[in-house]
Amino acid sequence: MNYIGYYRVSTKEQSLSGLGLESQEDSVRRYVSSVNGNLVNEFTDVASGKADNRMYLNEAIVACQTNKAMLVVKKLDRLSRGGFKIAVRLDELGIKYIESDSPNDNELLKNLKLAIAKDERQKISERTKAALAVRKKHGKVLGNLNNLTNEGRTKGAEAMRLKKELNENNRRAKAYSLKLRENGTTLQQIANELNSNGFQTSKGKEFSSTQVSRLLR
Repeated sequence: MNYIGYYRVSTKEQSLSGLGLESQEDSVRRYVSSVNGNLVNEFTDVASGKADNRMYLNEAIVACQTNKAMLVVKKLDRLSRGGFKIAVRLDELGIKYIESDSPNDNELLKNLKLAIAKDERQKISERTKAALAVRKKHGKVLGNLNNLTNEGRTKGAEAMRLKKELNENNRRAKAYSLKLRENGTTLQQIANELNSNGFQTSKGKEFSSTQVSRLLR
């Protein structure tokens, strides 16, 4: 059977150092090897658990469809901390997924783990907001004042970075849209799918059916 590995680390430092990433890769690769499977490809996102724009998760999903493969993660919280949303999406796209640390879990246990991951995300967010509120109340300046120096140059560099990021975003959006179109999905349904998964147009706006048509051309 074909498998697609998906990994997520929370910071750029983790991605570069292998902290956390190596453990995920080892777990997934050992599982696939244990069942004599074929690990077709692997994808890694560097994003917080809260971030919705998982570009490489979208590519992993397309790869699963293309290769009729199962999606493998070390733990389900690597997929999303948004609860059942990701599970429903994968089910609608006909994609099976498995946790390499607990490959024998049934659907009930999977859903329970996703619910726990969502609860954890909410609690972390609440604790962070509370801590920032306390610091602000005691007169602490939030943010780094050093970031205000060379403001014009910084803004210019940031604009270039965003432009490059959005161009890369559109490339992935097009690949994802083409695959959905091949499956008979309408332009408006594709636009809805792109918007719900954090994709944006080159102007930073949500996709419409007309923009999807232009993207596909």
